[in-house]
Amino acid sequence: MEQINKNDIPRKLTLTLTYLFTMNILATIIAIVSFIVLRSAYPNNPNNETFALTLTNLLCYAVMTFAFLFLIDKYYQEQFSSFKKKFIYFMGLAIGGWVLNIFLNIIIEMIMQIANFTSRDTQNQEAIVETFKFPLLAIPMVVIGAPIVEETIFRGVLFNFAKNRKLPYHLNIVLAFILSSSLFGLIHVFSAYLTTGDHTELILGIPYIAAGFVLTLLYYLTGNIFVPIVMHIIQNSFSVIAIMLFELLPQEPPMKIVNLLYMTLH
Repeated sequence: MEQINKNDIPRKLTLTLTYLFTMNILATIIAIVSFIVLRSAYPNNPNNETFALTLTNLLCYAVMTFAFLFLIDKYYQEQFSSFKKKFIYFMGLAIGGWVLNIFLNIIIEMIMQIANFTSRDTQNQEAIVETFKFPLLAIPMVVIGAPIVEETIFRGVLFNFAKNRKLPYHLNIVLAFILSSSLFGLIHVFSAYLTTGDHTELILGIPYIAAGFVLTLLYYLTGNIFVPIVMHIIQNSFSVIAIMLFELLPQEPPMKIVNLLYMTLH
């Protein structure tokens, strides 16, 4: 049985295996089956692949969300009870973290311009935006599913796992920040890098790593998983609303603004 420290998350191995199985094996099965069914039923529909991807993401995040709620329901209840007791303070931190992340993204964008690096959307961002063709399927996944699942894994599981290692000079904390932030960032771009071999995908993962750092910092300061979850929800909600509003504009907004919003969408 795992030893549980204060504010630590139980069943880390089970949660991690659930995440890896769902995001890799189950996602592949759902994507293949749904695409074959759609292609058979609607052979001339150009949106079959997008719909299959959107449905796959929604179902996978739904499976993980309900699995996590079942596996660690008492943990979530205790954490949420603690969150409610300091609601204003924790909400303030979550909003402050969101503002800090936007600031960091602006700095990163400026540095990329100075370095003559042409910023663009990652394949992950393009795929997410493409799923907004089916907003009723995409929005719950982006706004609710992703924040709960990703924060539970990268902050609740991974950060605590590294933090609880016995290392001198607080190196365990440093390791926890590095792992939680960097793996959160790389998970959003590494698949595209492996597929295309394009090294710029890794560079474009820097904004994700910056967001991971802010989310990790919030969790480290509060010990409450719902603080980074709320920041993640605010971040994705604002980006989704803004991007959907762009569709209503008579002309396209400046690309700098679009890139900034896409960089904050995780």
